[in-house]
Amino acid sequence: MDNNNSKKLFIIQPPDGFESFDPGFIEIKKNLDKILSHLKISNSYGKSISIDYKFIVEDIYVAHARRKDQTIYEIAISDGLARYFWLFSSTFLFDEINLLPWIDECQINNELLKYLEQEFSKRQLIAKYAYDIMIYCVILHEISHIILGHLDYLNDQMKLNYLSEFQDEKSHYSTKEIKIRKALEAEADRQAEELLLIFFENSLGSYLTFPSRLHAYEFYIYAITSLFRVLQDITQRKGVIHPKPNERLCNIFLGSLSKFFSQNFPEEHDEIYLHAVKSCAKAGK
Repeated sequence: MDNNNSKKLFIIQPPDGFESFDPGFIEIKKNLDKILSHLKISNSYGKSISIDYKFIVEDIYVAHARRKDQTIYEIAISDGLARYFWLFSSTFLFDEINLLPWIDECQINNELLKYLEQEFSKRQLIAKYAYDIMIYCVILHEISHIILGHLDYLNDQMKLNYLSEFQDEKSHYSTKEIKIRKALEAEADRQAEELLLIFFENSLGSYLTFPSRLHAYEFYIYAITSLFRVLQDITQRKGVIHPKPNERLCNIFLGSLSKFFSQNFPEEHDEIYLHAVKSCAKAGK
C-alpha cells in the first residue's frame, strides 16, 4: 500500500473463526417450537398441519420450504448460510466501522452471562443479536410461505411442492409466474416481519439493555439491512422472484413496523416510525 494513502485495508472476520462457529440450531429449534405452539395452523380443509425442521450441516446456501403431503411441511436452512449471516453480523464488532456509535451506552445483562458462563463484550453481544435477527427472519419467512398457503397454491397451480429461496432465482419462469412468485415473496416478507417483531420485542433486555427503544429499533433496522445485503450478494443481484432489497426494506418491512406499532404501541408509533425511516436511509448507504 502506498504510504501516502490513508485508507485502511479492512477484512471482516468472525471473532471465533469459521472452524469453531456454532449456528445455534438446537436453541433455534427450541425457540421455533415455542413460537409455533402459539400458532394454530390449518390447511384449506381445516386440518391441522405440522412443520418439521431440517438443518443442513453443509457449506452451501440453502433456505427452502417443502410440502411433504397435505398436512406435513418442512423448512430447511444450511450451516453455510448461517455462517454467511455470522460473517456479516460481525461488522457490528469493529470500531473501524462503528455502525452504531452508541453501543457503549448499552448495559449488559449480567444474569445472562452468568448463565452462559462466558464473557462477552457489548459489541460481541450486539453481533450475536444481529445474527439471531437475520437467521430468524429467514426461518420465519419460510414458515410464512407455509402458513399463508403458498405451497398449496403452487402445488395446485404450478405443480411445485417446494420453494427454494436461492435455487428458484435461477429457474426460468414466464412473466405471469414471476409476478405471482414476487407477490408471494412480498407477502411472506410481510408475515415474517410481523412475527419477527414479536420475537424482537420479547427478546429486548435478554442480551443488552438499549439506551432507549429508538436505539433498539435503529439496531433492528441495521440488522435487517445487513440481511438483505447478504441475500443480494448470494443471488448476484438478480432479484428474479424476490423484491429488490430497498423495496423489501422500505416498502414491506417499514410498512409492517408501522402496522405493528399502530396496533400495539400507538403512542410510540410516530416517533419510532420516523426514526426507523431515517435509520433505513443511513443503513442503506
